[in-house]
Amino acid sequence: MKEIIRAEIIRYISESVENWSAETKDHYYDEPLIQYASADDSLFEEYKKLLYPEHLTPKEAFELAFGQGTYSGGTVISILLPINEKIRISNRPQTEGPSKEWALFNSFGHLFLPKLAEHIETYLNKQGYRTVAPTIAKWFVMKPFGPDLALGSNWSERHIAYAAGLGTFSLNEGFISEKGIAVRLLSVVTGLKLTPDSRTDRPYNANCLFFSKGTCGVCIKRCPAGALSQEGHDKTKCRSFAYGDEMKKLAASYGGKPGTSAGCSLCQTNVPCEFRPPIH
Repeated sequence: MKEIIRAEIIRYISESVENWSAETKDHYYDEPLIQYASADDSLFEEYKKLLYPEHLTPKEAFELAFGQGTYSGGTVISILLPINEKIRISNRPQTEGPSKEWALFNSFGHLFLPKLAEHIETYLNKQGYRTVAPTIAKWFVMKPFGPDLALGSNWSERHIAYAAGLGTFSLNEGFISEKGIAVRLLSVVTGLKLTPDSRTDRPYNANCLFFSKGTCGVCIKRCPAGALSQEGHDKTKCRSFAYGDEMKKLAASYGGKPGTSAGCSLCQTNVPCEFRPPIH
């Protein structure tokens, strides 16, 4: 069943017209990596301590969708979508903001993610397996959490991907996978019980050269907002730059969807971890 689900996700991504860039005449996202975690993995409960109590477990997400007492075990499916090489290459020489190709990807390519999440939900529900994609649910929220009131969500796709064994974290708070850091993530919780994939026993930031070897830090120099340092990532500075008025104007100037932002992600391109784990 895992391979059947994998094949359907890959088919949808490769065939969907919404995963197509008119600018590059290629896909926004290439073939994904897909891994499976047990919905009862103790790490999900641990996230309430490591992150904040409001972070949902798969059981909580499932019962928010289908009602108290409906959960009896299941699987979390995590999907990692590599950003197409043409888009990545266009962003490499940029120093003050994203390229046109990246800006349009940020404007239109991100709209594909909820479509894919909805498709997986519908596909598995029709097969008789109750499934919910938390990030498109009405109870999903992004807001300040924790004692430092840092912006977060009640379902972190990066932490879900880590639990599924897809990679580890980075200095810039990205996610370094076998396809690098220039990726996007989504996940679903299903009542279908599948054999979980293995998760690395290496440190949670093992794929990042800065943490694993004390070297690199290229992402710090790449950041036009001054939001990165050896101490980490200033989410407020980062978001104010990437989703502020100037980046919205830039997106509009390139023909982006009204109200969307050009983003930035310079720290995810022209860095050693852009499209592979640099420790290999």
